[in-house]
Amino acid sequence: MSEKILLDSILQCLEEIKSRDSVSSEIPSKVRARARSIPELSFTRGLAYAMVFIASKSSKDLVELGLKEQECKDIIDKIYKDNISIEEKSYAVYGAVLLFVARKLGIAKGTKFEDVVRDIMKSPVLEVKMLNVLDWLKRIAEAYIIE
Repeated sequence: MSEKILLDSILQCLEEIKSRDSVSSEIPSKVRARARSIPELSFTRGLAYAMVFIASKSSKDLVELGLKEQECKDIIDKIYKDNISIEEKSYAVYGAVLLFVARKLGIAKGTKFEDVVRDIMKSPVLEVKMLNVLDWLKRIAEAYIIE
């Protein structure tokens, strides 16, 4: 796993999220909260469960943008334009960023959310690789997004 790609991808996305503070200052702090709570959920219930939980709190289609869009800016643009609550947007942003980074690293393959969930359930190795992504995303979000 390339830590340069990992860090570059996370920083690109967090910079994009922070640049939207004027649109909604609540979303970055809620994304930070997701980055802090989802790893624990993943450790206790499993990554597949955590991913489905994220989608259930937002929209599977919006989370799936992380598998389809080439730039984090495009992901954030589409989520921010969607007519859902700030809470739902924060889950969608977090989930999409997680999948975006996983795709950049070659961990997540394909463009369908359900395929990623199936792959995670079939391969403990994928889950272990994703734990590293979850941890880095948590630490960088904590450092980057001030409450």
